[in-house]
Amino acid sequence: MVKILHTIKELSSIVVTFVILLILLTNFVTMFYSAWYIIPFIGDKYFAIPFYILVPVPFLFAIVRGLAAYGWYLFLVAAITTSVTLLMVRGFPKYLRKLKHSPLSYETNSVQEYAEIFSMVLFLDILVVFIMRMFSVKTPSIGIENTPLYFQMLSLLHASVYEEIVTRLAFIGIPVFIWRLLRRSKYGDSVKFWHVFGGTNRFETPEITFILISAAIFGIAHTPAWGWWKFVPTFIAGIAMGYLYVKYGMHVSILMHFTTDFMTIPMAFDSRLYLIYSVLLIVVVVLGFIFTVSYSIKILQHFFVVGKNRRKRVDKGMQVAPWIDIKCPNCGSQKFVYLGNGKLQCVKCGTIIDGYSEQSHQLDDGGSRLLPPP
Repeated sequence: MVKILHTIKELSSIVVTFVILLILLTNFVTMFYSAWYIIPFIGDKYFAIPFYILVPVPFLFAIVRGLAAYGWYLFLVAAITTSVTLLMVRGFPKYLRKLKHSPLSYETNSVQEYAEIFSMVLFLDILVVFIMRMFSVKTPSIGIENTPLYFQMLSLLHASVYEEIVTRLAFIGIPVFIWRLLRRSKYGDSVKFWHVFGGTNRFETPEITFILISAAIFGIAHTPAWGWWKFVPTFIAGIAMGYLYVKYGMHVSILMHFTTDFMTIPMAFDSRLYLIYSVLLIVVVVLGFIFTVSYSIKILQHFFVVGKNRRKRVDKGMQVAPWIDIKCPNCGSQKFVYLGNGKLQCVKCGTIIDGYSEQSHQLDDGGSRLLPPP
């Protein structure tokens, strides 16, 4: 039964991944076109970009207009371009190899998880709004869709990048880096400056704590404009983007934000995209239920199963081997001990993976070895 459910999840993942990549590509092309589209509006009164810090509600400290605002917009375009490039270079080849060699394996990558989590968050956001409306809670919009298109482009692209700086970088990357730097005696040379931009794939007490703090601040920051109903969906999205930030890096959390916020812009240019996007998003939302269940199980395993296994002392007689074609689905480690009966246990976090007996796996030294007998 577990294998059947896992197969359904992985097949759903393939569909969602290519749908989200299609939406991302459409957003990306539209963003490039917008850099020329907004030029005639540079002198307009509302051609302005606000800069703020979160304390935890937004505290406005500067507004740039005219050419300065356009220069910042070009920086935002460059930031999104860099993020897309990093995703395609680092994640897409791994995803293609997985599709070719083991499409239903437990191995994860940035492209796949970015798509799955986007789908899950969209499903949960719609579910939360539906429940609120059932209880007659008003969920008004701020009406950005009624503003000039160039203003929507300025606001939404700015939010996609700048909000990641003032939430994920400011409240996850920098605090966690300082925490580990102050405890260098424990972590040694594993603390690097570029870790402030995420991608460490560590989910220990500091990371989990600051992911929750940043998500709460992210949610609170949206309430002055939207109302308190907006806290729950943005808090959920904040946790998801915090997870992507820590596991894969800031570029993936930026793309998650960009895919969400900038999605309305292509449809504003061409109304025919409404039907196409509607069909695609229905597919994404429906499959989002599957990923909600899948990631809920992962969370439970991390806090209950993994925590319990981590406390177990690994028998010194067990063989520890760094396999390069197996990764722990929770922490990404490739070092396991064989427990017998086709089960591997991750040395780093204690997760147990079933179904690997009597298979030959390649070691990181280039050799290969059959798993030791039980």
